[in-house]
Amino acid sequence: MKKVIQFSMRNGVALFLMMGLILAGGIFSLKEINVEKYPNVDIPYLTVVIPYPGASPEQVMKEIGEPVERELMNLEGVKNIYTDAAANVFYSTMEIDMAVDMKDAEQLAKAAVDKIALPDTAKKPEFILQGPEPDPTIFAIGAYAGDGHADVQKVVKERLIPRLEMIDGVSKVLTGGIDEKSVNIRLLPEEMKKRGITLDQVKTAISANHMAIPTGDIDLSGNTLPVRVSKELTSLEDVKEVTLFVPGAQALEQVKLGEVADISYDSESKSDFTRINGKEGVRVGIVAEGGANVVSIVEKAREEMKKAELPASVKMEVLRDQSIEIKDSVYAMLREALLGSLMAVIVTFLFLRNIRSTLIAIISIPLSIFASFTVLNMLGYTLNIMTLAGIAVAVGRVVDDSIVVIENVFRRVRASKERNDGLVEEATREVAKAITSSTITTVAVFLPMAFVPGVIGKFFAPLAWTIVISLLFSLIVAITVVPLMSKMFLLKLTPREYKEGLIQRVYRSTLSWVLSRRALTLIVSIAVLAGTVALIAPKLGTTFLPQERVTNFDVNITMEKGASAEKTSEAASVVEDILLAKEEVKLVSTSVNGQFRNASIMFEIKNSVEDADQFLKDLRAQFSRLSVAKEISVTGIGGLAGGGQSQYTLVVNGSNFEDIKSASKEIVKELKGIDGMADVQSSLEGDEPEIQIDLDEKKLAENGLMPAMVGKSLRELINGDVVTTMSMEDTKTDVRLGLKMNEISSLDDLGEQQITNMMGMPVKLKEIGTLKRASNRMVITHLNQNEYVMVFAQITDSKTGDIAKKADEAIAGLDLPGSVHYYKEGASAMMEEGFKNMALAIGVSILLVYLVMVIAFGEGKAPFVILFSIPFSLIGALVGLYIVKEPIGMPAMIGLLMLNGIVVTNAIVLVDKVKQFEKQGLVAREALLEAGVIRIRPILMTAIATVGALLPMAISSHAGIVSSSMAVVVIGGLATSTLLTLFIVPVLYSLFHPKPKTQADESPAGEKATVEKPLKGIIITSKPV
Repeated sequence: MKKVIQFSMRNGVALFLMMGLILAGGIFSLKEINVEKYPNVDIPYLTVVIPYPGASPEQVMKEIGEPVERELMNLEGVKNIYTDAAANVFYSTMEIDMAVDMKDAEQLAKAAVDKIALPDTAKKPEFILQGPEPDPTIFAIGAYAGDGHADVQKVVKERLIPRLEMIDGVSKVLTGGIDEKSVNIRLLPEEMKKRGITLDQVKTAISANHMAIPTGDIDLSGNTLPVRVSKELTSLEDVKEVTLFVPGAQALEQVKLGEVADISYDSESKSDFTRINGKEGVRVGIVAEGGANVVSIVEKAREEMKKAELPASVKMEVLRDQSIEIKDSVYAMLREALLGSLMAVIVTFLFLRNIRSTLIAIISIPLSIFASFTVLNMLGYTLNIMTLAGIAVAVGRVVDDSIVVIENVFRRVRASKERNDGLVEEATREVAKAITSSTITTVAVFLPMAFVPGVIGKFFAPLAWTIVISLLFSLIVAITVVPLMSKMFLLKLTPREYKEGLIQRVYRSTLSWVLSRRALTLIVSIAVLAGTVALIAPKLGTTFLPQERVTNFDVNITMEKGASAEKTSEAASVVEDILLAKEEVKLVSTSVNGQFRNASIMFEIKNSVEDADQFLKDLRAQFSRLSVAKEISVTGIGGLAGGGQSQYTLVVNGSNFEDIKSASKEIVKELKGIDGMADVQSSLEGDEPEIQIDLDEKKLAENGLMPAMVGKSLRELINGDVVTTMSMEDTKTDVRLGLKMNEISSLDDLGEQQITNMMGMPVKLKEIGTLKRASNRMVITHLNQNEYVMVFAQITDSKTGDIAKKADEAIAGLDLPGSVHYYKEGASAMMEEGFKNMALAIGVSILLVYLVMVIAFGEGKAPFVILFSIPFSLIGALVGLYIVKEPIGMPAMIGLLMLNGIVVTNAIVLVDKVKQFEKQGLVAREALLEAGVIRIRPILMTAIATVGALLPMAISSHAGIVSSSMAVVVIGGLATSTLLTLFIVPVLYSLFHPKPKTQADESPAGEKATVEKPLKGIIITSKPV
């Protein structure tokens, strides 16, 4: 340490060049570093989606689900597989071990699924990696026709989407309301029946009229030319004119395709709708690649929107812009960090009352912070609310080491007539050990948080590393730059006789009184601590992360079984009208999925809405009175837990599915009765009406048919089948052939449909099987290949932990079947794991702190005294949370971690000075009094500077998930811990270091012993008190 200080003192030019490089590197890193709202954390869940049009849940599970489950279960690192098989679609979500790289897991999953022979009509599998936010869309727009009559779908598809897809960093562009047009041939059942024409005959006729057949080569005038017979369909009129021959007619009877079918060029499905503020339109959303610069992508997207030059009749609305959320959050934290820096500067100046000393002390702020930016960029971290929260926290701490050094140099220079470099070196060395120990101790406090396992650990690791890096740089600055600048600016100070100020005099007399009443002091302190914990802590409640204020919300509408696409759209319109009539609502965007009988309505409220929670509560109550849908739920968009409303999720499984069903129904009923919970649902959606066709094997054989032939033909009739392609509007377009299903109104109508057998003859469906109405499960869910049910609810109360606890107790009180088991998933489970891991981190940090102090002091008693004072900081922390009405959450626990470091730091500075005085001959009591008087100023300065730095965050309304609770805990805890450091630590130290018997004790009664000890320029006279 001595050589480092001497090197800095003697190499000023080199040191200033290094300072310039650090500042330049920080500025460069700030320009290069990516900006995002949350740290880029891989959530250990990978979802596979495979659409299977026309398939029932049983078919989906048997033909896709079970083979996929078997393959995925064998993959390394897969902990659990949650599988949902619904009509027309298959979902499988894998929970991956945190040690496995999610990109590697995705590649392995793709390879495993590629090995499976999926049904021909199944669509291409899609793999979805989850990010910190539930909604991955970073930018979304809605387009609709204004006063003119523009083809919005065509304009957006041709002019805008290709431009957005070309932006660097865009993973994919999602669309809603853009339907792929095709030539649709919808056969008329009655006309087909009348003429005896089957689907296969129509397919054959289309193929015969739309083909190109090479017939060989001929030689003409010495040239060999290929001969090709071709006939192409180039328009709808051509398709309508395709000739069909009526089978079984006595004479050759022809009929045109247009006579037995409706033929059109339009969307293949009319079950999906997108509306913007009630008008039919198109929705376009951008999903960014992992680690991409969201702000830059959105800026480029806005530029491309202008370059697309859409017609004036096409109106555009921005539905979501995550870059605004990012900039608001990041700039708010940046603003708080800058304000915190300013507060730290003001506090430092008020104590030192010298501009030059203040400038020297605060030089550590820009140097430490800019150096941290450089290192963070090198480590691959982004500029987000967690790294900036680390900066905001560090601002109040990086100046501490410099304050201790400068205050000691300032005091020594004022008290000494010497004016040489040795004085500055000596003053710096005097506190070097203390500030090194205290900084390493604070690093030891935060370092365990950087290694907390799981998603929570990875999410908070950037905050921990930012603080650790900043503190280490601040220590380097304090023992290199500060001595050099002190030599340049402080050696010119005019010497003054050292006099104790008012603060020192009051403290000396108070500490002397306290040391004379040690038992009383400890009893009162312990009583206050116990009373605070017992009376205040239970009233605070717990949460995982504080609720974020969001302005975007999603209304999810689930329809009753069997509801049509039109009914779903009508229900969505009712909800739309309610929202559009609200003054608080700014924008409404609707997406209707008729195939799955649900609708999603996104709406944005105005920033002027003061009580968003009450508005949502009233809205939920209004929706609950509607009878147009089965379920209508409201959740927030954005934020880590869906807009600040935590999801309570319960997995119910067992060996008997009937028991699982009954148990899940009881749980849902119980949860609905708990205040603070809303939108309680389960994945058990019951049975859905359907039509079953029981085929007769004997009749099949008699008619030359097999079950697979019947199923294939019927699927093509109902869902339609692409039979060929043709050019329409200069675009290769599918030609889809199927039955006009709205003319099938009964089982009898369906039974009359004809299927071509092996001999090419038509056979009616009713002749080979029995048609009947039945019911079937809407969704089949598996957990690791066994059936389960998931129960979930929204916790709307800010004290999410308390509500979750009530739910746990309510469920524990139910008399559930013995074969049923349940456990928590989602945010509630994450909260429990996060609290457990953070408590472990606090415990490890305390052990590390003790270890560092034992090494620094070379003994165990003094470090134990310092550690014993830590719990007393809880008094101010809990009182602070109670005053601002904040529950105990992860930010508050981080604040407690930070408090540990500050309490220990201040205590080390004090105890180190006590040790120095003891080595110079003072007994414990005298050393405590003198050390306390000397160290009170730097202790108060560092404490108040930290409070000042965190004050902007404490009173900010934009603190986000980091929240004001962390700042409140530190500020409140510092208020009490600083006092306790100055009084409790001396009391405990004196108890563990009793006064030895000295010559003074043996003096005759009434004789006073006087000890005078010159301390390097300071004369301290101490008499027994």
